[in-house]
Amino acid sequence: MSTFKKTGQQESVRQVSWMQMVGSSIAAAFGVQSSSNRERDFSHGDIKKFAVAGVLVTFALMFALIGIVQWVLP
Repeated sequence: MSTFKKTGQQESVRQVSWMQMVGSSIAAAFGVQSSSNRERDFSHGDIKKFAVAGVLVTFALMFALIGIVQWVLP
């Protein structure tokens, strides 16, 4: 979704940063994503980058849980 200035020139579309993507992926994984962030992600984000961020967050959470279980149950 792009917006136009009154002069008819297109405004620069702000891309979603990697930190915002990772934060959105973590929030979505726990089901606490806000509607404003979700709208920002869908309007300015790239699906390929979000897929990579989602896979990385999933693996990080999985390995963290495995590590905690291995630490608690020797």
